[in-house]
Amino acid sequence: MSHRRRLLAAALAPLPLLLFHTIPAQASGRVLFQLRPGLATDASVRGLGATHILGTSVRMSSVVGNAATAADRLARNRAVTWAEPDMVYHQTAADPLRSSQWGLDSIHAERGWLLGGALSSPSPTGVPIGIVDTGANIHHEDLKGRIRACAAAASGRVREGSCNDTDGHGTHVAGIAAANTGNGVGISGVGANSPLIICRALSGKGDGSTSDVAACVTWAASKGARVINLSLGGPDSKALHAAVKAVTSAGTLVVASAGNGGPSDTSWPAAYPEVVSVAASDQRGRRADFSSTNRDVEITAPGIGILSLKAGGGYIRMSGTSMAAPAITGAAALLWAIVKTPSVAAVRRALDRSTHDLGSRGRDSSYGFGLFDFTLTGTSG
Repeated sequence: MSHRRRLLAAALAPLPLLLFHTIPAQASGRVLFQLRPGLATDASVRGLGATHILGTSVRMSSVVGNAATAADRLARNRAVTWAEPDMVYHQTAADPLRSSQWGLDSIHAERGWLLGGALSSPSPTGVPIGIVDTGANIHHEDLKGRIRACAAAASGRVREGSCNDTDGHGTHVAGIAAANTGNGVGISGVGANSPLIICRALSGKGDGSTSDVAACVTWAASKGARVINLSLGGPDSKALHAAVKAVTSAGTLVVASAGNGGPSDTSWPAAYPEVVSVAASDQRGRRADFSSTNRDVEITAPGIGILSLKAGGGYIRMSGTSMAAPAITGAAALLWAIVKTPSVAAVRRALDRSTHDLGSRGRDSSYGFGLFDFTLTGTSG
């Protein structure tokens, strides 16, 4: 046996049981490797029982024992460029209620997932999304593993550890923004691979103070949220505006519902210039009759009969600009991975450019720049 063949054979030999170690994913009893040109011949590899992977220079050989350990040893051989265990892949299960989510079809969410890498295997973690609302049921089957941080505000102070939702609004909003996608359970979220940062600022009755909303906004940003959803509205407030300006200048985009007051109604924080104000559309792409119209409306997203999570478990349909806003929040999270040089300004610009112009030509008070659609999304920015 040649010296090189002995080296390869030794690398592929089984190790004692005490040297086995846990690996992150299940592996078969095979290793894949590539030989360094000029240092090994086909004959030496055939002696190890190695075969080619069709159409590549990659070779495969069976091993006895832990494949990851054998691959580690083989990779240290000077005749080998790299080596790895032959890993096991699993199918991505379709979410059974996905076909009932007309809103995702309207914005062509699958293209957004493709552009943002959310459908790759393994899927990279998306940018964190902050949800400031009535809290969320973090134990819901479609939020499993999705929650990065959880807190509640009271008297302008944020306490971490609990964000229980006794109203249901926040759980529904969180599901639209980033429910688990492709896990074979329930629905799909627009921001498919983004973790969630939940802060309860509104009570079980659906209302809350300026100080609590402002505190949640800054807390969510401090925890790493790159997009914050505010499906809420009320009067103008210097304190809330200060919080919005602070997180925006620090690199977090704020998205808010335009309001459900109908024509000519203005709602804050959507009306602040730093905030993306989102109007609601129906299945035909028309403005929902409850959706507020004013000069601050920036973009439109589906907002009628939107299927998402129910706080007590299961799923429910709800309507409102509160449902349209988290669709744009999820889209913005994906855009952080899509635009070449992501920033608040670049992501916002990409949102505005990815629209079908509806209503009056150009930006108007009913649709803003228009109805969002990922098929219009580029990668510049």
